[in-house]
Amino acid sequence: MLTSSGQAANFLALFNICTCGEHIVASSSIYGGTFNLIDVTMRKMGVEVTFVSPDCTTEELNAAFRDNTRAVFGETIANPALTVLDIEKFAAAAHAHGVPFDRGQHLCHPRSTAAPLTGVQIL
Repeated sequence: MLTSSGQAANFLALFNICTCGEHIVASSSIYGGTFNLIDVTMRKMGVEVTFVSPDCTTEELNAAFRDNTRAVFGETIANPALTVLDIEKFAAAAHAHGVPFDRGQHLCHPRSTAAPLTGVQIL
């Protein structure tokens, strides 16, 4: 689907997966507008979120999941912090819990990060 902005794409992807009373696990190192979208706007719509450090351990990441978790969100390279996400770790956790991994691509071209090979379903 083509959208007019990355924010619109993030909102459409996440809100079509999550509804009121459901939950998202997200990296805490993401673009400020996206952080606000998830933490403020989607909370107002009843979607809960747990932010985890991009440097968290696998155990810490898995502990963030709930029975109502519906998606994992992170950015390949966070804007503006330039934090590089461990894509394989976040994708593996999402798959282990049976939810899609939605990855933002603000600072690099999707082909440069081999999205299908790293377990990303939404880009």
